[in-house]
Amino acid sequence: MISQAFYPVLGGAEKQAFELSKALVKKGVKVAVLTRRVAGLPERETLDGVEIERFNTAGSGTADSLWFMLRVIFYMLKHRAEYDAAHVHQASFPAAAAALAGRLSGKKVAVTLSRGRGPDEFALSRETFSGRLKLKLFSLAGPEFLVFSREVFEWLKSGSGFTGFRPHLFRNGVDTGRYTPPLYHEKIAAKAAVGLEGNTVFLAVGRLGPQKRMRELVELWAELLSEERVKPGIRLVIVGKGPEEKKLKEAVAQLEVGQSVTLAGPKDDLLPYYRAADVFVLFSLTGGMSNSMLEAMACGVAVMAARGGGAGDAVTEGESGCLFDPLNPGEIKQCLRRFIADRNLALRLGEKARATAVEKYSMARVADEIMKIYEE
Repeated sequence: MISQAFYPVLGGAEKQAFELSKALVKKGVKVAVLTRRVAGLPERETLDGVEIERFNTAGSGTADSLWFMLRVIFYMLKHRAEYDAAHVHQASFPAAAAALAGRLSGKKVAVTLSRGRGPDEFALSRETFSGRLKLKLFSLAGPEFLVFSREVFEWLKSGSGFTGFRPHLFRNGVDTGRYTPPLYHEKIAAKAAVGLEGNTVFLAVGRLGPQKRMRELVELWAELLSEERVKPGIRLVIVGKGPEEKKLKEAVAQLEVGQSVTLAGPKDDLLPYYRAADVFVLFSLTGGMSNSMLEAMACGVAVMAARGGGAGDAVTEGESGCLFDPLNPGEIKQCLRRFIADRNLALRLGEKARATAVEKYSMARVADEIMKIYEE
């Protein structure tokens, strides 16, 4: 496994890489991870059977990326007798270098494309010389690309400029044994434990940056409340931290929605919030396959998400959630009102969301599928 950041540094891609690594170890696969070293972490350690080697950084920005890329190439060529396949998380420049090293050493290389179409690694790469060079290296090396959206899959197969790319429609996985639906009395207790008793809880999780559109969500929430004659018993809970945290707090205060919007900050363990939630809200315009969304689905939580991307493939309209045009406020408020008007709707859709998570997205199933790709 090759990732520029890895556990305990946590983001969506980093978490998924660690969980997949652990699942492969359980299946008897030896997994080694190459990543950057973060201050305070050892150069080498083994966590849950996953061997992690952290390379010291060299400055920042381009210089650091180049250094990491060279270390990865050297490692892959030097240790080519010790591994059968390399899996690079995110289609960065080091991923292109790893793919080329795999080609030189005769090893299978898979590259995860982390986001959906839009501001993704490939679309942005076309705009710069270095990006176009990276795409050329990918074309020459011919790695397998793992994509989480059918839209992106078709785009790579038929789009110009992707000659030699070999996309696989793939999925993130979730530990459906850890993330499970609470019983009725457990649900009540879970809401009380986080101070949300008696409310229909809408949960949004993610880094508080512009791409997640949390401020827009709060603004739309305020509009909805202003349009309701009778104030419903609902709460919006936003979990996460990021550069827009201050602006988000200001928006909550200015819009006077502090009684119904909770900014919970970052949480190491999201399970208590999944168990308290009724509806999971994914508000970003583009995205791959959200780990948090899958964890919520596994906990029996219904989903509200934008059409397209990984969410559009995972959620079935009217069965496991409500899909909307992220640029159409009317559609979004209509989804919210459906759950507000019928409190049992979230329960019914949540049951189907859980069934979908178990059937299609369990980590054990995903590990089996990635093994087939490695072995092809």
